[in-house]
Amino acid sequence: MNLNKEQLETFHRNGYLLIENVFCTEELALIEAEILRLKQIDCQERILEKDGSVRSFFAPEKQSNILGLVTRLKKMVKPAESILDNQVYIHQSKLNTKQAFIGDKWDWHQDYIFWQKDDGMPSPDVLNAMIYVNEVNEFNGPLFVIPGSHLLGVVEDTAAGKSMENESEWFKKYQQSKSYMSALTVNLKYTINQQTVTEWVDKNGIRSTNGAAGSVLFFHGNIFHASPSNVSPWNRDTFLVTYNSTDNKLKDIENPRPTFIANRDFTPIKTIDDSSLLDLAGNKA
Repeated sequence: MNLNKEQLETFHRNGYLLIENVFCTEELALIEAEILRLKQIDCQERILEKDGSVRSFFAPEKQSNILGLVTRLKKMVKPAESILDNQVYIHQSKLNTKQAFIGDKWDWHQDYIFWQKDDGMPSPDVLNAMIYVNEVNEFNGPLFVIPGSHLLGVVEDTAAGKSMENESEWFKKYQQSKSYMSALTVNLKYTINQQTVTEWVDKNGIRSTNGAAGSVLFFHGNIFHASPSNVSPWNRDTFLVTYNSTDNKLKDIENPRPTFIANRDFTPIKTIDDSSLLDLAGNKA
């Protein structure tokens, strides 16, 4: 799947691009089955909500041949290469699972600041490709974005860290169990303060990136984004793949985060054809 000139201009102007009908029902069923399976695995890659339910699962392609295939499909990789104008590798990947009634929010933030400060990524030549496994609507915790905010660059005026005073003892210990947990749980380390968000919403507006199951949302590493809690009876499961330019390799740093969070294998992705994922999965079984 190649992006046309209009699509590329839209992405570079707004910082995001939603493409519908990328994955069919049968492909989504395979992906959803893998999400359900992986959520049952108790491991360091699995990140929990305050109530103990699953929030995210990192590097799922390392434990799933099906999801590994998904990350290499031309319909995922070629748009990323077109936007970044270079070959790409996977910097990070994760399943974000906003379960019905209990999926918690993500505060306003930029992704690149985490990759810059915690992983040593030199520039924001990086993007996310988020697969909508379920329909994303106004009720089940959609991603909000501020168009054009990626052009501001990295915002240093991050909000003050949230108090843990009213959290359960379990969650306090969980949040403090690893140094990197403050980048993965609801208590994010780098968030954008309310004044900056307000100024940019007044200037550029705010968009809810609703879309049908099977859509893919490509969004810039510096775009302001957030999502509310899921108070609906519908799950909002997504599979995010962060494609980074091969010219934007991570620097060597002290105490790097684990490779399941920040991949340090910079080998360019070898794409596979967009024949049915069902056929690909069958051939790899």
